[in-house]
Amino acid sequence: MLDKDGKVEEKKKGGKELAGKKERGKDGKRSWASLLSTQPPIFQSAKLFDYLRWMAAPALILGSAFVTNGIIMLLCGYNPLEAYAAAIGGAFGTGRKFGETLVKSTPFLMTGLSVAIAFRCGIWNIGAEGQFLVGALGATWFGTKVAVLFPAQPWLAVPLCLGIAGFAGGIWGLLPAILKVTRGVNEVISTIMLNYVAIHLVSLMVDGGPLQEAAKRGPQSDRIAEWVFLPRLLPPHRIHLGIGIAVALAVVLTFILFRTTFGYQLRAVGESASAAEAAGISSVQNTLRVFFISGALAGLGGAIELTALARRLFLNFSPGYGYTAIAVALLAKLHPLVTVAAALLFGALTTGSYGMQREVGISDKVTLVMQATILLFVIGYSSVQFFRKRVS
Repeated sequence: MLDKDGKVEEKKKGGKELAGKKERGKDGKRSWASLLSTQPPIFQSAKLFDYLRWMAAPALILGSAFVTNGIIMLLCGYNPLEAYAAAIGGAFGTGRKFGETLVKSTPFLMTGLSVAIAFRCGIWNIGAEGQFLVGALGATWFGTKVAVLFPAQPWLAVPLCLGIAGFAGGIWGLLPAILKVTRGVNEVISTIMLNYVAIHLVSLMVDGGPLQEAAKRGPQSDRIAEWVFLPRLLPPHRIHLGIGIAVALAVVLTFILFRTTFGYQLRAVGESASAAEAAGISSVQNTLRVFFISGALAGLGGAIELTALARRLFLNFSPGYGYTAIAVALLAKLHPLVTVAAALLFGALTTGSYGMQREVGISDKVTLVMQATILLFVIGYSSVQFFRKRVS
């Protein structure tokens, strides 16, 4: 045993000496090849280098978009530095303003998560807008018609309301999924068409329909029952429990996508459906699952917006959260945790635009152009990446 151990030690020692000779030249100094092949300490971790490279694209997109927006403001006769300073102050200047930014970010986050998980599976769900509205419609039905069965019981009424809204959004998301797996209907076309169906369904319900307010003063529903309201965490600020729910869902989705078999299957189908099928992963089953989950997330976002802030459903309830969500998800590179930061950015753009209008006098039309510019840069970059992937 001793001789054997000794031989092993000699071999190990000899290997180290041989490696040292390769790294050093005849004069005993390290060769230029070994010096050049050594990474700086900050980049010695391959994961850190990959992470920095992964984050470079969103940073470049945002930088290009803000420079372009600055040029647009100059052409319109405004000082871009003053405008950006006003925007930052309007979004983060005080605790109240920061709280409002969080509130405005929540619907972007919920719909962004909806789009991100669908795109991860290679499914082009453009229907988050309609699923958001259907979820709000389900929450309105519960809050005005069913909540009376649970008087003054928020611990029961609120989860039921959110659950029904999520289920309604999930069922709405299943419609294009069924068309896709049974008839081969392109989900981009079907989900866009269902968005308009949802818009007109809301109009039908609140404009002369069964959910219109009893007073018939306008195209809106009655106020939902008070015990269905999502609680506000820091009154009189509008920060509400839905913000925490949205962030928690982002964490849960991150764990599911990258730490579970189900998440692996979703990503495998998104990378190559044919390869996933060859490995025994059903693309049909995962398509149905993902469409339901995606729709449920958007529907839950509609319920949160209704129960925490609006408290009633009306025409034009959504200003286009589901469409902006595509840019939010793409900017986050379809990562649920990074979607939190992307949603915060778009929430800050919304609240910051009020500061630009108030302090610099910039028209709200210019702020809409700024948001559209960011959307164009995000979608343009993603399109290039998509076609490069297809060609390779």
